[in-house]
Amino acid sequence: MKKTLKVIFAALTTAALCLALCACGEGSDKGSSSAASTESTASVASTDASETSKTEESKEATAGNLTEALEKVKAQVTFPAETNDYTAKRIKRTFGLEESQMEEFAGLYCIDGVTQDQLIYIKAKTADDVEPIRAALQANWEAVYNVIKNYTPEQAAIIEKATVDVNGNYVSLVISGSADQIKTIFNDYLK
Repeated sequence: MKKTLKVIFAALTTAALCLALCACGEGSDKGSSSAASTESTASVASTDASETSKTEESKEATAGNLTEALEKVKAQVTFPAETNDYTAKRIKRTFGLEESQMEEFAGLYCIDGVTQDQLIYIKAKTADDVEPIRAALQANWEAVYNVIKNYTPEQAAIIEKATVDVNGNYVSLVISGSADQIKTIFNDYLK
């Protein structure tokens, strides 16, 4: 009898946690581009664990200066949680951007479901692609901030300091307590 009650309690607890995660991360569906830009990193972190095996795909897709700069960041900066590299598929899902808009990209994001650290550097294919990329990164920054500000004030303070930066055809978003160090590494490498 006790064992049966424990199993039932465990199942109910698991269901409650799943519902809580869904409720935190999902807003009303205002269209596919809106849904993609408002997707919370925290709500999808558990589904992204499978993307760890795609790191090699990411490295092939981002061969170039940005990938090398990202490797320097990884060697010099300690992130507060385990990270995954951005893939073209993840960029499309998170920011709503197409591969055809990007000449190259590199970035990573924390996958623990709590830590919101992420960095993404994108070199736009053309000058006309810069503004849509900047707007997509800005929309993601605002969406992440709007979700997190009510739950984890210390993470919200880090997100609040983030900026979307444009330098020629390069567009970047860095959300991290080490943002200044990360930006310095990328900017020095791209000179």
